[in-house]
Amino acid sequence: MKNLEQLYEISEAILQALENEHATNREQTIQQIDELIGKRETIIEQIKGPYTEDEEEIGQKVVQLNEQIKVKMDALYSQVKEDMKQVKQQKKLNRSYINPYGPIKTTDGMYLDRKQ
Repeated sequence: MKNLEQLYEISEAILQALENEHATNREQTIQQIDELIGKRETIIEQIKGPYTEDEEEIGQKVVQLNEQIKVKMDALYSQVKEDMKQVKQQKKLNRSYINPYGPIKTTDGMYLDRKQ
């Protein structure tokens, strides 16, 4: 029972960190979530059956929290993915200002002689 209660508390902490992600620094939030997931993983490995009715009830609550966590984690992942895409595009744009003729490779205006 003790392990399931800890699992529930850690799951709530993960959900709370995901909900407060917008208010704080994203890197710190991701690091905090990563640490909590590590703790949660060790607790899940320690949980063994058979379960009592109270433990099954806590398990159902954890499953519901997991669904909410998954939705929030997917949203965070898509935000990070979009930010990375924007950074990559910005780097490409900056390179084109520094060297505007760098990536251009055309054969326009070249004469190729077949008989050499």
